[in-house]
Amino acid sequence: MANGATGTAGRAIRRRADGRDHLHSDAQRPANGPAVRETAVREQGRARSARRTVAVLGTGVLAIGTDMFVVAGILGGIATDLGVTVGSAGLAVTVFALTYATGAVLLAPLLSAQPPRRVLVVSAAAFAVLNVLSALAPTLPALLAARLLSALAASAFVPAAAGAAVAAVPASHRGRALGTVVGCMSAATVLGAPAGVLLASASTWRAAFALPAVLAAATVVGLALTRDEPGRRAEPVARCRDAEPGARCRAAVRERLLPLGSPAVAATLAVTFLLMTASYSTYTYLPLLLSGAAVPLGSGLFIAVFGLAGIAGTWWGGRAADRRGPGSVVGPAVAVSAAAFAALPHTSSTVVAAAVVVAGWGTAVWGFVPAQQHRLIGLCTAAPPLLLALHSGAVHLGSAAGSLLGGLVVDSAGAGRLWTVAVFCCGAAWVVHTALARKENR
Repeated sequence: MANGATGTAGRAIRRRADGRDHLHSDAQRPANGPAVRETAVREQGRARSARRTVAVLGTGVLAIGTDMFVVAGILGGIATDLGVTVGSAGLAVTVFALTYATGAVLLAPLLSAQPPRRVLVVSAAAFAVLNVLSALAPTLPALLAARLLSALAASAFVPAAAGAAVAAVPASHRGRALGTVVGCMSAATVLGAPAGVLLASASTWRAAFALPAVLAAATVVGLALTRDEPGRRAEPVARCRDAEPGARCRAAVRERLLPLGSPAVAATLAVTFLLMTASYSTYTYLPLLLSGAAVPLGSGLFIAVFGLAGIAGTWWGGRAADRRGPGSVVGPAVAVSAAAFAALPHTSSTVVAAAVVVAGWGTAVWGFVPAQQHRLIGLCTAAPPLLLALHSGAVHLGSAAGSLLGGLVVDSAGAGRLWTVAVFCCGAAWVVHTALARKENR
């Protein structure tokens, strides 16, 4: 009896779903005590907090992307209201792009020792205020000053947001979090910029800056309500840990520019710069170029088409580069872009034809970007972050140069001649790409 009692004391009868009894030992019972439930609740809370943090950071990036892309759709209104030429108004794009490209390199080492929350909150708040000042600017110089300072705030926020998103989630979810935050920049071309153009169409160009200002303000509120620190404090440049901020900055800049010593890296970045110069010389003045294609949504429709095509192009370019190599994407992308630029003046009065050309161009130029990133990492696998930072700089420098050149052409020869600059830059990009491909194939 004793042995029988002892033998059954450590067993519990569980009724299976099929009605048969099943014996489980106490040691085999699922752990469901209070401590386990408390741990599970804590983990669920952390996961919800991380998702909220990533969503807030994505909202901030959406605000910045909207601000970047919406100006092209309102240049005509800016020029008329401020009494300047459209080309001069295009300096609002040039100043922002140039400042963003240089600010991303210079500010990162200076801000590396600051708490991420402080960097994010201050930069987002400054960005919101500066967009309000852009909307209130009485003159072109005042607008350019506000654009310059807002670009500095943006160049501080975006890298910090990417780092905070990665730090907020487990290692297994980092790619997803980073994709969400960075994807909001692409979403700005489809949602934010067209919405801003619609606001401007319903009111004045000044209303377009209200949308990024509101989104940035919502980001500040979201960050203030976030309980956990969004990201960890980054270490300063290792070799200059005790140096003054100026010395840290110089050391970081030198470190970031080291890959330029490789001719292949420099040539790859030159191809990116040239194609982006071609693309932004046209994109910045796209509403002016397609003014003959009267559509209910105005230029916002073509900006949205460009953004949607860009999302498809990014998907295509990355996968094609993985399967057949980056060269299989870069060459066709440059060729298709050149053909689109040459065709745009001949389709500017037909909505469907113009939309098809813009879609082909958007697919090509956005597909080009991941392929070029793929090529750079293949050239120097030891420093992917530095190479990607340099590539981002080439993209923004190209957008600055393109908007500047496009403005000069518009003021001197009219929008109908923009294709000549774009096709010439594509031709130069093709020559450099072909020479690089031949060297790689030897």
